[in-house]
Amino acid sequence: MPLPSKQLLRPFSSLLAALVLLLSALPAYGAGTGNERTSGTGFYFDTVVTIILYGAPDGLMEEIWNDCEYYENLLSKTVPGSDVDRINHAGGETVTVHPETWEILRRAKEVSDTSGHAFSVTIAPLTALWDFTGGTNRMPTQTELESALPLVNDDALVLGDDFTVTLPEGMEIDLGGIAKGYIADKIAEHVRDRVLGAILNFGGNVYAVGIKPDNTAFRVGIRDPLGGEGESIAVVTLADLSVVTSGIYERFFDLGGVRYHHILDPKTGISADSDLASATIVSESSMTADALATACIVMGRDAALDYLTGLGMNGILITREGEITLTPGFEDLFPFTVLRTY
Repeated sequence: MPLPSKQLLRPFSSLLAALVLLLSALPAYGAGTGNERTSGTGFYFDTVVTIILYGAPDGLMEEIWNDCEYYENLLSKTVPGSDVDRINHAGGETVTVHPETWEILRRAKEVSDTSGHAFSVTIAPLTALWDFTGGTNRMPTQTELESALPLVNDDALVLGDDFTVTLPEGMEIDLGGIAKGYIADKIAEHVRDRVLGAILNFGGNVYAVGIKPDNTAFRVGIRDPLGGEGESIAVVTLADLSVVTSGIYERFFDLGGVRYHHILDPKTGISADSDLASATIVSESSMTADALATACIVMGRDAALDYLTGLGMNGILITREGEITLTPGFEDLFPFTVLRTY
């Protein structure tokens, strides 16, 4: 049910801040209890990665960082020799990729199709025309947009047998809108049977594994898109689920009284101009939630609500005026507390 809204979007910035914030930070537990808290922070996939483990065996944290390095080398657009780099520089020739890369692309094409191409993995030629983090505030000219838009077409990406990928010459893919979710899923799978509980935080992708040492579920804060860094608008309680948020406040610049953000509409090449400031998806699959959250921002609240409901997915949609809309039955599935209204 929508909540009252009385305030327009205020400007704020946070380059690397996580979109979803863990509210229940716990102290370390004594040695020998089996509940010891281990934490670590790294920088992978162009974001800060924070890992908190409870009752982890020695060496597990190092294994996680090794996993992160492996997936960055496999999936990053900017790593020479990665699967994505090889696809983008194949000149239209067919490339054989790792089965994991192929599966991510298969799922990306599914979301692209079901969302009416609100999500696109071939959006790289458009994102290359913008600069949201380098300080130049660069945006494309109309001529550049007209040249790049025909290159954004997920239907042209062909996935063949034996893990082959064919992308027409001149097109490029970028897995930034789905790969972090896949990696969160794989690391959650890696740690699930080896810890009492864990919080895996990949920026906007959070996976709550198991339970806390006091036998309660984790409480995860949902970033207030109208507030400052560290402020939450609501809290959701869950276990063994992922929470993924996409928002228009993560990377942006203001120019001529207009806010331009990094979530581009594949049909226009311009920052999505919908009424949504953020979209949060709760799911067992962080990969699916990752792509859906991006698609929802492009769609806007009403279309996104219909889309998620039709898929049987659970989500939280927050407009630019701070109005919260939950998918049907959300509060029956997940304890949910609103911390502020507008």
